[in-house]
Amino acid sequence: MADDLYQRDTLVLQHLRGYPEELRHYSNLIKQAHPRGMSALDFVLRRPAASDSFIAAICRLVAAGEAVLSAVEAAERFGVPPRTFLETIAARPDFPPPLFAHDEKRVWRAGDVEVYRQQYGEAPPAGDM
Repeated sequence: MADDLYQRDTLVLQHLRGYPEELRHYSNLIKQAHPRGMSALDFVLRRPAASDSFIAAICRLVAAGEAVLSAVEAAERFGVPPRTFLETIAARPDFPPPLFAHDEKRVWRAGDVEVYRQQYGEAPPAGDM
């Protein structure tokens, strides 16, 4: 049981890398939830006030078993900085739509991003960068 708590929270933490405020906030939630025998993921999902936040979106997707990539993680797959990824690759009309989007915080299905990357390679199509 405890291993599952840590595993699910670790998955969420991985997707928050590159977002310092959200990472700090979720780390604090872990400190509150784990001593009570619950995961921070469950703690977040039980709070309706956070239902439209980036953290809540990541938690919902991880809880559903969805393999996802944040903009930071997707940028790494393409070998470009996150800002470049968002402004060039993710902005293309043929790029898969995100499952969640708010400002620079976006999340895609990992499989959709990988199919696109295999189709176009690590660099975006010519003329986009």
